Amino acid sequence: MDGVKFTLITIISVAIFTNSVSLYFLFKKQKKNNYVILCINLSLSDLLQSIAGYIPALFIDAKLQKATMLCKLSAFFIAFPSFTTIAMLTSMALSRMVLLSTCFHCNQINYKILFRKIGFISWIYGFIWAVFPLFGFSSYTLEGTHSRCSIDFSPKTIADKVYLIMIVAFGFLIPVMSILISCIYTAKVMRSKYKFFYVTYGKENVETKRYKEKEKKAFSSFVLMVTSFIICWSPYATIGCLSAFTLTRIPKWLLHSAAFLGKLSAVVNPFIYYWKDGLFKKRFTSTTWNASYFISKSQQNIEDNQKNSRGALRNYMNVFCG
Repeated sequence: MDGVKFTLITIISVAIFTNSVSLYFLFKKQKKNNYVILCINLSLSDLLQSIAGYIPALFIDAKLQKATMLCKLSAFFIAFPSFTTIAMLTSMALSRMVLLSTCFHCNQINYKILFRKIGFISWIYGFIWAVFPLFGFSSYTLEGTHSRCSIDFSPKTIADKVYLIMIVAFGFLIPVMSILISCIYTAKVMRSKYKFFYVTYGKENVETKRYKEKEKKAFSSFVLMVTSFIICWSPYATIGCLSAFTLTRIPKWLLHSAAFLGKLSAVVNPFIYYWKDGLFKKRFTSTTWNASYFISKSQQNIEDNQKNSRGALRNYMNVFCG
């Protein structure tokens, strides 16, 4: 067995195991936390990609000279969940920012319906982008490695180039910018809450220390989220840009790197969005946060703000932190 297939088998095995285990526990938690609905969709997407996309690729003849139906279907079931996952990750980041930036209340928002809609739209989004090549808008073709099929990164028509430009924009650049902005904004809001605790209760107060720890954990999760997304999808974005805007011949090492790193996203997602976050949830589930969005000049305004903030932050913690 060559190194490429061995690496692929390893990635497939770990991805199927981690996502299957995640799904088992996520389904058990969904009644307690509606946000888990998005994590379930994310794990389902990665599991579908691993089973329907990666496994068939193992049976593609290494000496293949022309894309077969199996090869094209394998490419479709890799692209479809990939675009869905990207949409899901972007939605998860934006939902954190939007819900944290507003004074939301449980009796005003039905989170279960909201997150189900986000999941449904993400699947439709992924399917639309993945189905275009099957109908002549670009195509799924044999890669230069002759070991798998993927989107045609050697555009021959204007439509092919337009498709590549669009998937680079909507499948990488816009999601990266959205995730970065969301994470920076959310970190800024959490920092302001910590400053409130520090000024109001003092540095040694137990609530101040807990919130400082919460801020550090959230920041590390955000960094991990952005870094993993960029590492996993940058090679494909690079290939798309080189193919669309230059006459550069894509080297085989870049094709292999893009394929393996893209597949690794199915492995790292469970650790970032469930397993790591799950430990985080258990630790902070029982904590009651008493924060305020603004420090008013009058004592009455301070009390009013604290009351509103407690409801908003409590809902945020319930939704995103178990």
